Amino acid sequence: MSEITETPENIIENPTLEEFSKNKKYIGTVEKTVFGGKGIITIEGFKVLIKNGIEGQKIVYLVTKKKKSYAEGRIEEILLRSPLEIDASEQRNALPGCPYQNISYENQLTMKHGQLSEIFRKYENISIPSFTASPEIFGYRNKMEFSIGYEKMTREIINGKKIWKDEGVAIGFHPAGSWSEVVSIDDVFLASEAINIIRREIENILKKTNCLKKAPWNPLISKGFWRALLIRESKATGDILVNFVVHSHQEEKFWERLVSSILDFPLPEGSQIAGILETVNAGRSDAINNPEISVLYGDSRIRETLGTIDFEISPFAFFQTNSKGAEVLYNTVKEKIGDTNNKNVLDLFCGAGTIGIYCANDANEIVGIEMVKEAVQQAKHNAKINDITNATFLAAKVEDVLPEVLENNTFDTIIIDPPRVGMHPKALEYVKDLPIQKLVYISCNPSTLERDVQALEENGWKLKEVQGVDMFPHTPHMEVVAVIERD
Repeated sequence: MSEITETPENIIENPTLEEFSKNKKYIGTVEKTVFGGKGIITIEGFKVLIKNGIEGQKIVYLVTKKKKSYAEGRIEEILLRSPLEIDASEQRNALPGCPYQNISYENQLTMKHGQLSEIFRKYENISIPSFTASPEIFGYRNKMEFSIGYEKMTREIINGKKIWKDEGVAIGFHPAGSWSEVVSIDDVFLASEAINIIRREIENILKKTNCLKKAPWNPLISKGFWRALLIRESKATGDILVNFVVHSHQEEKFWERLVSSILDFPLPEGSQIAGILETVNAGRSDAINNPEISVLYGDSRIRETLGTIDFEISPFAFFQTNSKGAEVLYNTVKEKIGDTNNKNVLDLFCGAGTIGIYCANDANEIVGIEMVKEAVQQAKHNAKINDITNATFLAAKVEDVLPEVLENNTFDTIIIDPPRVGMHPKALEYVKDLPIQKLVYISCNPSTLERDVQALEENGWKLKEVQGVDMFPHTPHMEVVAVIERD
C-alpha cells in the first residue's frame, strides 16, 4: 500500500452535505465497491458513486452529477491505494474496462462474492458459495477489437480552412473520455501472446508504410480508410482470424504485401493464421450492420471446442469471449439442470444455441428461441456440425412466440439466459405460470436477475441456489447461475 501523498490545498476532506456541490473536488475514502465497478462514499447518509472506485482507496474526486438521492463522481487522484491492491511493481499497463486489474485475483473473487451476496441479502434461505474462478486470468480472451487511429488529433485554421495534423498511428483502444484518439498498448494482458504479436506487427507495418497510403479513420470528420482490427482465436486449435474493418473495398492487389507479411509473423508454436478478411463499414458510426466481408486468405470461420462439442465461429458471431471460462459456466449450468435424458428442454434467449447444445444434447427435444436471426442461423449450424438432430431453433421474440410453443409442446426443464435487462415482462408472465418444477436462469446482471426472481417468488416459485462464475477477470462483470423451483 502506497504512502499518502501531500493533501491538496483548498480541497475539503470529508465535506458536510452543506459544503457538497457539483463540479467541485473533495477528498474521501471509498467505503465499498458495488456491482458494476462503482465505489461508494457516504456523506451524512448521502451516497456518492465513484466510477472505478476501489474499497479502501483515499482519493481526490470530482463531482460530475448531483441528484436528490445520490451523486456521481470520478477519480482525479489516488492519495492512498487500497489494501486490496497488488504491489506497484506487479501492476501492468492500464487497460480500459479493467478497473480491478490492480487487485489480487483472490480479492477480486471475494469482492464479487460480496457484491452478489449484497444483492441477494434478503433471501435468508440462500447461502451463496464462493465464486467459481476462471481457469485463466491472463490471455483468456478469444476475441479482441482494436481501433485504428491516431494517438493525437489536432487541427489548425489556416486561411479559413481546418487542417488536421494527426500524430502517431496507433492500433489500440480509445482512452477514457475520448472516442477520437487511440492509445497503443504493447502488452494487452487479456489477449494471448499471438494476438499481441499480430497487433504489434500490423501497427509497425502501418507506421512504416504511411498506412499503405491510406489514412486511418477520423471520426470527427467521417473520413479515412482504416477503422478497426478484429482478431478471433480458437483456444482449442490455435487458429486465428485477422479481420480488417475498412471504409471502402480494395482490390486484391492492394492487400497482397500486407497479407504476405502477416503470414510470416513469428507466432508462438501452436498458433497459426487461418484466415485474413476485409470487412467494409461505409457508415459514419463504428456499428457494423450487414457487413460486406471479403476473404483475403484462408477461411472466414474458425472452430472452437467446449468439452466434446464443436462450434464454428464466423467473424461477427456471438460467442463467449472466455472459452475455458465458458466450459466452467456451462458445466455449472449442466450440473444445476440435472439429467435431461429423454426430457424436453426449452432454451429461452438461446443466442447461438451454445448452452442448450452443450448442456442438453442427450435430451428428447430442445426448443430454442432467439430474436436475432443471425444467431439462430448459427445455432442451427452448430447443431448440424455436432450431428444433433433433436434441436429446433426459432427466430422470434420470446414474448411473441412462447404462447404458441407452450401450446404445442410440453417441457420438463427451462433454461433462461436473457440480455442484461432481464426478462421481458410478457415473457415473465408466461414463464411464471408454467407447470414445471425447476428452471435454471443464467444472468450477466445479478440486479435484474434478483428482480425477476422476486416476481417469480410472488407466483409460487422459490429461489434455491445462486452461484457466481467469474468469466471476466479484472473487470466488474460476472455471470450468475440461479436455480428456481416450485415452492
